[in-house]
Amino acid sequence: MGAVAREQAAGARGSLTREKILAEAARIFNRRGYHGTTLDDVARALGVTKAALYYHVSSKEALLFQCHQVLIEIALEGLRRARERASAPDEQLRLTLAHYIEGIMDQLRGSVVLVEDGALTPAHQRQVIAGRDEYERQLRELIARGMRDGVFVPCDPKLVGFALLGAGNWIPKWYSPAGSRAPKEIAEAFAAYLVRGLQRQPSAEAILPLAEAGASA
Repeated sequence: MGAVAREQAAGARGSLTREKILAEAARIFNRRGYHGTTLDDVARALGVTKAALYYHVSSKEALLFQCHQVLIEIALEGLRRARERASAPDEQLRLTLAHYIEGIMDQLRGSVVLVEDGALTPAHQRQVIAGRDEYERQLRELIARGMRDGVFVPCDPKLVGFALLGAGNWIPKWYSPAGSRAPKEIAEAFAAYLVRGLQRQPSAEAILPLAEAGASA
């Protein structure tokens, strides 16, 4: 390799950051699936060689694991922030869901929402499942507290928790950054809609103004 080529390779490696790599990898994983994605695909999308990508990540599986860890960080951070900003369970749940949904659409965070069979090593799989179980446990506790306080209608917190997460986790399958709605708008609309379905006295305010005809999310 000549001096110019070495300088270009070094520049390509230096321009990469963890956020950039995870964001692009997550976008491709979410659209194509883990097994349908190669490191060549990720490197090509980033505009670098696979060798430059290997400078930052050891394998495709390690890259997927980091993407899942980002999702867990986003989820738990949302719960923590919601507790700091609000005391009422319905407002805490709305803030929690809005943070989570916005996070999984944010192209700078790089989260992957679905775990495919055989994609992760057993050790990494256990870590991801443990993190998600903890988030789901805290979410169910928040729903149960809302029922005890008379804010939410009686329900099965476990089933409702699955429904809430299922609605949010499907968003990366259809969301387009080129659409008419910003991630924050979509997140707030989804969160308001989902919480309204649990409230004994739901708000009568509009969830989100109607978009222009023909506009996509």
